[in-house]
Amino acid sequence: MKTHLADTVLSLKQRQVILPAAYPIGLEMDKAISEFATDTDAQLQVLLNVHESFGGTFLLPVWDRMIEAEAFGTPLQVDAKLPIGAAGTMVASLRDVEALIIPRPGHKRTTVTLAVVRLLKERLPEPKPFVLGIMNGPLTVARQLIGEEHWDEILNQQPEVLDALLDKIMRFLPDYAHAFHFNDADGVVLSEPLEESLTAEQRERFSLRHVQRLIQQVQNPRFGFILHNPLADEAQLAQLQMSGAAAYWLGSRVNLAKAARQVGEDGLVIGNLPVDLLTGGSSEEVFRAAQDLLIAMRDCPNFILAPEDDLPPHTPLANLQALMEALNQFNSAA
Repeated sequence: MKTHLADTVLSLKQRQVILPAAYPIGLEMDKAISEFATDTDAQLQVLLNVHESFGGTFLLPVWDRMIEAEAFGTPLQVDAKLPIGAAGTMVASLRDVEALIIPRPGHKRTTVTLAVVRLLKERLPEPKPFVLGIMNGPLTVARQLIGEEHWDEILNQQPEVLDALLDKIMRFLPDYAHAFHFNDADGVVLSEPLEESLTAEQRERFSLRHVQRLIQQVQNPRFGFILHNPLADEAQLAQLQMSGAAAYWLGSRVNLAKAARQVGEDGLVIGNLPVDLLTGGSSEEVFRAAQDLLIAMRDCPNFILAPEDDLPPHTPLANLQALMEALNQFNSAA
């Protein structure tokens, strides 16, 4: 389905960027992650600063890997300088799955994620950017609930437990996505990294059929899904496209120009500067890499520049400025 996200990007003469910079900007503001990942006003301040610093057509909230698992009851590990993680697990058996209570949007910190989107749309000046929500995909949520200790065993030896858990997760995720739409989000990033060790059958059974159902239930011309899978290779792209997402956010294992042609102008491709480069490279190296990618994608109007994944807190702001400088120079010369 072609959405307003694709219509807008294709209508613009200049290249666009998506920059998930909340963690590095928040720490630059001397705010603890434990504060702005849990408090609506603190997160709003960080995101308004992100927009003031970098501008752009798109704005993302804090990329939180634990929101949905916490809503199901997973205890959290909270740190001032690290993204929130899990302090325990919830599921090791079918009995554990049966005991899970299905949350509703607005439970625990989903209140923050939904309120931030609405308040950004209210407070940002015109022209307002596209404000996107961020959700974790069904298999990603399942893995958080199961934990690493039991993951391989349940995935490969007790798949019936994983099926039951995913069915329960899918009784929450569509409502959560609808809640983002109700709170004026322009779409959501659905993050579902699928490891290479998963077989094509496992990807379909445990992830993609659920992702496809979620997108079919919620996506419409005014609310698009961006399917984020930085671990995908080119062989997986056709399988991902079956989801019907409005856009595909891909990693450095994919040739983006080839992916853009395969997706076609009804959809978008996003990526794929390596996070390792942005965190550990020099600003000159970041500038050259962004410039090279923009040149390689010059004939692909359905391309948006972005890191391949979320940016960790220690990402140097000088490297993000170098990325933006490369983009601005490219657009000025176009």
